[in-house]
Amino acid sequence: MQKSQSHKWPLLWLTVFVVAALLLSACAAPAAPAAPAAGDTSADTAAAPATSGDAGSTEPVRITMWSWNGGPAVPGSEPGAPPRLVVEFNQSHPDVQVDWKFYQYVDYLNVLKLAIVSGEGPDLFGLQAGALVKEYSEFTEDITPYAEKAWGADWQDQYYPLGFEGVTQGDKLPGMPLFNSAAGYLWYNKTILDKYNLQPPTTLDEWVSVCKTLNEQGETCFVQGAKDAWVNFDMLIALANEIAPGKIYEAEAGTVPWTDPDLVKAMELWGEMFSNGIMQNGALGISQYPDANDIWQKGDAAMILFGLWNDSVMTKTALQDMQTQLEVTETYEFLPVLFPDVNGDGQPGRLFGGPDVVLSINANSQHKDAAWEFVQWASSQEGGQQILADTVNFPSLKGMTLNDSDISTDAQKENLKQQLVDLENAAGKREFLYPELKTALGDALQNVASGTQTAQQALESVEQVSQTIQR
Repeated sequence: MQKSQSHKWPLLWLTVFVVAALLLSACAAPAAPAAPAAGDTSADTAAAPATSGDAGSTEPVRITMWSWNGGPAVPGSEPGAPPRLVVEFNQSHPDVQVDWKFYQYVDYLNVLKLAIVSGEGPDLFGLQAGALVKEYSEFTEDITPYAEKAWGADWQDQYYPLGFEGVTQGDKLPGMPLFNSAAGYLWYNKTILDKYNLQPPTTLDEWVSVCKTLNEQGETCFVQGAKDAWVNFDMLIALANEIAPGKIYEAEAGTVPWTDPDLVKAMELWGEMFSNGIMQNGALGISQYPDANDIWQKGDAAMILFGLWNDSVMTKTALQDMQTQLEVTETYEFLPVLFPDVNGDGQPGRLFGGPDVVLSINANSQHKDAAWEFVQWASSQEGGQQILADTVNFPSLKGMTLNDSDISTDAQKENLKQQLVDLENAAGKREFLYPELKTALGDALQNVASGTQTAQQALESVEQVSQTIQR
């Protein structure tokens, strides 16, 4: 059952109100008459631009959008600059203009909470399927009435069902899946592995062996920003789904205890990575973005745990940008491989995932119809979905073809085709639903990695939290 706003942040409200008013008033949507309901066509702010006050002149409706990820970047742009979807929408929609604000993911969670609890914040904001959507659902507009008006009652049939998993809350759709993604790939630098006549590992033992060889050569085998809980979750899910497919989701649902031997084994393997040569020294002190990602892209580590969202590194455009921004002279060939076989069944791991970014309209926005105009365009074949497909992102709309013309090598082009097969065979979701469970599990992973708790002890703590959740 959804908690009320007062239950979510009972102590935070009083302490942030003044700070929120001072810091966020400039970022909030500007005051305007209340926007009409989704089905009301009498005053559509997206269709009729606001007047400036001077006779015969008009000004566009300006909406604010915040996210840690807005899709593909404009080639050559600086990190954090407006993404292509925002730039091309603004160029083609003079009546509505989007003001973009980028945050690193960890910072984004804190800033968004401060903004939303104050009743302000952006008109549009990105969410992740799972706990984040669940937490903010009551502060969002229901997308369904807007979509039914634009596309008809059966509109969801046009989109991959994967995109709505972990997003729909009862009868409400609190956001529109922008593009789909999945985790569970071990990305590797083929150039580095070729240098030492190594192949990407297909089993856990091979992974340890490859890392031993690379470490002896003075290379960093694998890099993880283990300061960030989300990438640690990805690793645990990959390990758990290899040992006992689907059991980690049963534990989340409360039908299997977190102290189940299979889940304890997965947590033990996680801990062993910090002593068997896989995890780099100092992993707990860095974030996945930008720290670990920069290390890997610069060629200072041979492998990293990512997913489909990382496909842009196989493009010539992204490679040139990386070389410029990171001052890299080497031309590296990056490729993904499915997570190594852990349970000894001879089969690699399987992808797991859902929508990468969910676009939500702030329930307190004064420009809801203008915000929907961007969401509708970003979700259409003639708009954002084509841009995503052209930049090797997996659209939420069915029937799109990925454009491999910018892919650097033949091996990468073949791999891109295989990814479509891997995505069809994906097993399970990536995002957990309950914030308190995510917190407990994140702490457990940190404690096991640092050696302050055994896997059994850590999961006993998670189970205690799990038993308090009202499902």
